[in-house]
Amino acid sequence: MRNHLIILLLILTSCNSDKIDKVEFDAFSDIEIQFRTGDERIEFYSMDIFKSGEKIQAIKKRPFYYYGSGTDSTWITEIRKSDLKLITEFINKAKSIKDTCSFNSSSIDYYNIKTNGNELKIVGNCEWNGIDYDSLVNKLFKHKFVELKKKREIVADSLVKSFNGAWDVFGWENGVLKNRNLVLTKTTENEPKIDGIYRWTFDKEKSSEFRHNLDIDEGSTLIEIGASTYKVLNIENDRIELKYLW
Repeated sequence: MRNHLIILLLILTSCNSDKIDKVEFDAFSDIEIQFRTGDERIEFYSMDIFKSGEKIQAIKKRPFYYYGSGTDSTWITEIRKSDLKLITEFINKAKSIKDTCSFNSSSIDYYNIKTNGNELKIVGNCEWNGIDYDSLVNKLFKHKFVELKKKREIVADSLVKSFNGAWDVFGWENGVLKNRNLVLTKTTENEPKIDGIYRWTFDKEKSSEFRHNLDIDEGSTLIEIGASTYKVLNIENDRIELKYLW
């Protein structure tokens, strides 16, 4: 019993030591961060850090992260003392960087940071010493990224389970694609094959290979079968609908 009390006290002490005190809270000014990066494809990110009642919170607005066709619209987390230290380091680093850095890559970074009535605009491939936007958002929302990974694993496991077995493929006939939509119907290896109709078999022993060929983080579910890529439209117990992409 005594050991349990000691552990509880240690946990409470640890939590309190990471609590933002009144002086830090009063000195904090709301922050808006917009970040974009890329060359041919530009990716947009945004996060706000603000006072909410007696707490400081961070909200990740963009981008959306997907698991199959599912997504979380926004992520919100409470800021602790250790988080506030990272945020302060990020802002101080942003203030120390010149407006424009060198362009040593085809992928260029753009920052727009607003806080305390000031606006910082930074363009170029600056040296952030490990405290850039990616580092900050990954540390503040570490638990959310863990949850996202688990959700993607659940989707992948479900897909592997759904595809296991033998399927007759209608849409490819005599090696010719009739249209872009395919229908897979569940069958067995012992069932006689239909002339001109493909039969695909997905083995449990090759589930890791199947998972590797899945793309479930772009807002839809894509799968590579053979040398072709398909979009999963619908899955039922004995029927799967696919759309040929390329």
